[in-house]
Amino acid sequence: MHRIAAVPGGWDPSQSGVIFLEQDPAPVVVLTAADTDLGALAGAMQLLPQGFPAVRAANLLQLQQPLSIDDYAEKVLRQARLILIRLLGGRAYWSYGLEVAKQVVAEEGSHLIVMPGDDRPDWDLVSHSTVSLAVADRVWRYWLEGGSENVAASLSFLATEVLGCVYPVGDPQVLPRLGMYTPPTTPRGDPAVGILLYRAHVLAGNTEPVDQLTAALARRGLQPICLYTSGLQEPNFPQAIRDHFGGQIEVLLNTTSFSLARLDSDQPDVSLWQALDVPVLQVILSGGSQPSWQASRRGLGARDLAMNVALPEVDGRIVSRAVSFKAVRQVDPRLQTEVMAYEAVLDRVEFVADLATNWVRLRRTPISERRLALILANYPNRDGRLANGVGLDTPASCGQILQALQATGYRIPWLPQSGDELITWLTHGYTYDPLGSLRPVQQSLAAQVYREWFGQLPDEIQTQLIEQWGDPPPRDIPVVGLQLGQVFVGIQPPRGYDRDPALNYHAPDLVPPHEYLAFYLWLRQVFGAQAIVHVGKHGNLEWLPGKGSALSAECYPEIALGPMPHFYPFIVNDPGEGSQAKRRAQAVIIDHLTPPLTRAELYGPLAELERLMDEYVAAEQLDPGRCPLIRAQIQEIARTEHLNELFNLQTEEDLNRLDGYLCELKESQIRDGLHILGRIPEGDQLIDLLAALARYPGNGQLGLTQAIAQDWGWEWDPLTANLTDPWPTPSVKLR
Repeated sequence: MHRIAAVPGGWDPSQSGVIFLEQDPAPVVVLTAADTDLGALAGAMQLLPQGFPAVRAANLLQLQQPLSIDDYAEKVLRQARLILIRLLGGRAYWSYGLEVAKQVVAEEGSHLIVMPGDDRPDWDLVSHSTVSLAVADRVWRYWLEGGSENVAASLSFLATEVLGCVYPVGDPQVLPRLGMYTPPTTPRGDPAVGILLYRAHVLAGNTEPVDQLTAALARRGLQPICLYTSGLQEPNFPQAIRDHFGGQIEVLLNTTSFSLARLDSDQPDVSLWQALDVPVLQVILSGGSQPSWQASRRGLGARDLAMNVALPEVDGRIVSRAVSFKAVRQVDPRLQTEVMAYEAVLDRVEFVADLATNWVRLRRTPISERRLALILANYPNRDGRLANGVGLDTPASCGQILQALQATGYRIPWLPQSGDELITWLTHGYTYDPLGSLRPVQQSLAAQVYREWFGQLPDEIQTQLIEQWGDPPPRDIPVVGLQLGQVFVGIQPPRGYDRDPALNYHAPDLVPPHEYLAFYLWLRQVFGAQAIVHVGKHGNLEWLPGKGSALSAECYPEIALGPMPHFYPFIVNDPGEGSQAKRRAQAVIIDHLTPPLTRAELYGPLAELERLMDEYVAAEQLDPGRCPLIRAQIQEIARTEHLNELFNLQTEEDLNRLDGYLCELKESQIRDGLHILGRIPEGDQLIDLLAALARYPGNGQLGLTQAIAQDWGWEWDPLTANLTDPWPTPSVKLR
């Protein structure tokens, strides 16, 4: 595709094809990948004196293909007297373009300045500049401090130093790296909510999403406190967070990208967030366009997903929504480029404001008045499959949670004494089992309430639900579960597969039935749940149709759950599926242990076979005449257990292979029962679990069996050794 970049709507990084930038030549060309740089440059053009040399600018993201770089070099760069390149990410980020720019400058006798796009010196980049180190460093300082005034001063300085012009030049204005941002409206309220944003956005006036967010929070009676920073790695950032937010805010909305924790350390350091002790919501300012997001099932592009979702998750932030996207603020006629800025999406801003408000309300509600819902998975929809969390004894774990809540102060009038008793209570009433529908209904959602709510859904959603499941039910809709005072223990409704067996469990396009949505509506509006806990991997809400990330109002996880605080005890060894709940249902994942681990050992005929193998080895050394008899017994058991299909046992080599096979079976790691949330395994289970965990090497340490082998002087690794090899002779004397 050949496309001029200055088409209406702006450039979208998700689009493919070759881009040809159409610009007139000019003496000065500025290339950068930061839209905030272009915004500051557009403002700087208004501050430059009349008759200042013409300036052109372009976003490096539009010059990624070699063909587009070559075309731009011939049409624009060759006519320039000064080329200024600001690279974030080092030389490798734009290596081909940099080589082309260097060649053009060498052939045309023009000037080149290359500088890093952040506050870390990069001598490799600067070395490609053709001006003196002093000039390059001063220009970098201007751009590092940022803002239109500093950018204008840098251009005046370069025109004087390089182009032979004479302009008054001031020193770089040092602007605070950290500071308070005051939005256009400064409401007063209580409680306070912190908002963290980038300094570059404040300098470029690119704050519309934050301004809209502060206004939405103010309408809900909250007081926003906004702190800007040049980056999360700013040395004074931790102290600024403590000074401005510590003990003052109830929740923090973070609009910055990347992660506070350094991933090059053994253990990511998130102590700052832990000390702050408030929920930290990740609010996404997307670098893509709203039309592309709206049309995409994936939601965010790869760059956004990495910078604004995956890395913030390392910090433990709660992923909320994308509240803004890039759009063209103006097409600057002097720079002949589009100046991009963030444009807020108002309904996404309202969702995040509601989510923040609900977290504040949860924190501020006395424990004796909080209302929670514990939801148990149920697939297939049979009473025998109630509460089937993966690796988790979910009924017993639910009982543990209820006991802990009661001990903390929640009003729970009665508690099940075991997981079995909890299941008995649940199955005394209406359930989704065919026989369970004959039992009494404990609670229900009025048909009129559901119909009124249904009528407020987007037209497209109403059409989908009616086409798949018909009109809303005319009668009250049963809600399955138990009300135990302030806590409701519910059974997640069927997704709809039982009605259409041709569908599979993860069908991405199957919309949930009316009864499913009515269940969560009852939790929110009738029971008044302030937080929902899905107990154990995994339910199906996070698999409902919709975008993979940065959900819209038409995505079914949001339609069902709404802006609800959400907790999710999830098995620790499956972060991939846990990410679904984090990114699509604003879940706080609470990792729990795997089931206790133990060795498989051998039993029955296989244990007898192992005994005979040991006896055969002993007979070879002490009484070889017994070997044929023992071999016959081994062959008979092998035939009975169908091992003769793997080993014919006519040769010593096959006997060795059988011995190795039995060793591998015996040493296989298997689970011993299920984990119970909040309870450490006891007795032999704890011993076996610790031994199983210690067998395998970790970061900088040997596994248990490796350490024993090393102490005994064996020059082999027990984890990778061929178990049919002869037993080694220790090189140290054993006592």
